[in-house]
Amino acid sequence: MNPKLERFFRYYNLVLTIVSVLAIVTVGLDWLNLISLNTLVGRLMVSILLVVFAADYLMRLIMAHGKARMLATNTFRLSALVPTDSVISPEHVRGIWRDVRAQQRRLHARWHHATAKFRGRLMRFLRGGGLIYYLGLSATLILIASAIYAYAEHTDFANGLWWAIVTATTVGYGDIAPHTLLGRTVAVVLMFTGIGLIGTLTSSITAYFTATPPTVTTPADELLKYEQLRQAGVISKQELTQQKNKLLH
Repeated sequence: MNPKLERFFRYYNLVLTIVSVLAIVTVGLDWLNLISLNTLVGRLMVSILLVVFAADYLMRLIMAHGKARMLATNTFRLSALVPTDSVISPEHVRGIWRDVRAQQRRLHARWHHATAKFRGRLMRFLRGGGLIYYLGLSATLILIASAIYAYAEHTDFANGLWWAIVTATTVGYGDIAPHTLLGRTVAVVLMFTGIGLIGTLTSSITAYFTATPPTVTTPADELLKYEQLRQAGVISKQELTQQKNKLLH
């Protein structure tokens, strides 16, 4: 290459590097809201930078021997020609990010509301008729009975646990049955426990579906009720005024 041309490209690359750094710094300052490119001067500066980068890219493309290879390996330079003030401007990206975060918060609020509602119904069902306490008691008795059965019948804990579960649920399993007095005594206790569990579960289901939802009264409803009582002569006007002051304050 001609020494003068080589010197020119050396200075040219240096100037282009400085311009690129300034462009990156400018975009960064705009992202931090320290400056604004959405002004006449800012748009003019962005347009000048686009022209400079476009001219550089076209010049390198013309002078390149393998133009297809350059197009494939210099996508970063090509991406610099995208007009950031209209396609992926910082304002648009920040707006999209805000929308995404707002949608995420809405979905989180809906999920929290739905799960809270489900947890409330579940706890109301478990507490109805004392089901939650009976479930805990039954689980404890099943574990204890499994260990006693395994000890008395000389078997492993897994078989004992399986036997205790099917016995407590009154299902029974013919291939596994206690033969010792201790094992049969535990079986009787588990049978009565299972009967009680089924009864408690049935009463809890009935109580859950037949329970009257709590009524929510507003101050306006209370005032209307006291007004009807005054009209009926049950309370005086002074008592009505006192009740109004209590409800409103």
